[in-house]
Amino acid sequence: QWMDEDDEDDETDQFLQQAIDMAVQQGRGWAPGEKEEYMKRILDDDFIPPMFCSSEEELERTGLAEAFAALQYDDDPAVTMNENKQKGTNAFLDGKRNQANNIQYFRDAVNHYYEAIAWANKIEPLESKQDGNNNNKEEDKEPQFQTFTEQELDEIKSTLYSNAALCHLQLKNWGHVREDSQKAVNFNKDNVKAWYRLAKAHQMLQQWEEAGSAIESGLNCEGEGHNKDLLKLQSSLHDKIRKARLARQKRERLRAERVSHVKQVWKHCTAAGIKLGRVALVASVSDDDEDDHDSAEARESRWHHHFPHTGLLPIQSSSSSSSSTWSWPCLFLYPSHSQSDFIKHFGEEEMLAMRMAEMFPEIETGQETAMPWDYNNEFQCSQLAVYFEVNCPGEMKTTKKTSLVHPDSVERLLDQAATMRFYESSRALKGDEGPEMANLAKAVERKRLHKQRKAWKKKHGSLWALPDPCPVVRVHPAMTLNDILTDPRMVVANFVVTLVVIPEQHPAHAEYLKEHDCVGILQPSEQPAK
Repeated sequence: QWMDEDDEDDETDQFLQQAIDMAVQQGRGWAPGEKEEYMKRILDDDFIPPMFCSSEEELERTGLAEAFAALQYDDDPAVTMNENKQKGTNAFLDGKRNQANNIQYFRDAVNHYYEAIAWANKIEPLESKQDGNNNNKEEDKEPQFQTFTEQELDEIKSTLYSNAALCHLQLKNWGHVREDSQKAVNFNKDNVKAWYRLAKAHQMLQQWEEAGSAIESGLNCEGEGHNKDLLKLQSSLHDKIRKARLARQKRERLRAERVSHVKQVWKHCTAAGIKLGRVALVASVSDDDEDDHDSAEARESRWHHHFPHTGLLPIQSSSSSSSSTWSWPCLFLYPSHSQSDFIKHFGEEEMLAMRMAEMFPEIETGQETAMPWDYNNEFQCSQLAVYFEVNCPGEMKTTKKTSLVHPDSVERLLDQAATMRFYESSRALKGDEGPEMANLAKAVERKRLHKQRKAWKKKHGSLWALPDPCPVVRVHPAMTLNDILTDPRMVVANFVVTLVVIPEQHPAHAEYLKEHDCVGILQPSEQPAK
């Protein structure tokens, strides 16, 4: 019927139109052009409604920052905070009384406590109000809310976080127990219940040293030196805490020794003109690496047995003549037979021929070499050719670092800090600093490898666009290890000197030289290239 009625203005419509006209006359309507400007702004693709702004800058761009700042709460935030706190307490008590062990009560309690914390954060401390309203004469016109000092608010927040931690403890969410308990003690250092729950969380996470520190902090609270719960927990964890602290002290001592050792190595290399390099410490950039045909776990397992993780460094020793000598770890590779030997200490002053004669002595007719894999008795000192690979061929004619290095190639270590980071990362990946540091070092190395791969792909299109094989330099047996190390073409990768040894007459020798360009011979009469 109402659709059939005449569309005539009634008395209500007339009053409404009069009110609109009066508002416009008083300047509360659209100013000329204001509506068009507003419509243009809200239809802009970059416009963000004020309710959805995530920062003060976004709110300022809407032009409504002052209007939002003038908004007042209808209800006292303290009242809503206390209501949520009580709801959380009731839900927790219901969970404790529940015969069916329904954990949903504890989950609800956690949510109520978190909501109470959110309202507590909206309460302005009394000190801030006094500082901001000293000259505000209209203060009495504002609603009178319950006031708190900053210390009182901190104690309330500490209690709320501690209660939330207790609920998480019932749910056995030990990580959340640790986080909420830590927040509780940050607000109130004397909250002994929070210290106990923090210690309990560390115990369940097997963080023994942190558990001991939390127990001691709780016992140091005023009047809590004989707290039975803390003393009982301390007694049960005493041996584990002591062992954890001894292990940390040992790690710190070993780390200090490593730092001192690496500094000595760098100082020696700088003075002697020895170049150091490094390779990637990880084989994949993620657990599901698309660039690898094998699984990332399998590649990492193989790569961690690679010599970058040996942890060996050159060693300085003092001789009777009061002069110090250095010895290096050395790796001998035999590509013709897919074998290798590792020498832990190879003296810099030691002649290569002497070491070769010890490892591969000459044999008489009818005798056989000591190596069971040397079927043709080819590994005799006089029948072997020795090479080292030029790992950074782009730096043979320049002292500057090449701008781009393939992820599988050797990269120069140009300063002591980079050398220290490389060595410490390799030890962390081997577990010397614990699982957390191992994961952190893995993340850092994966990020570095990802950047290298990305840069290489950008320039060459694919990781399969490999650089040319490294050139090699043949070494005369009369040369010492120091002569090899100080050759400007030599870059010692991963603190391990690597030499390639091949029988002269073996077919693999010709194949090796076909693949690797021999750029020179290091012999006693040859002057080192500059």
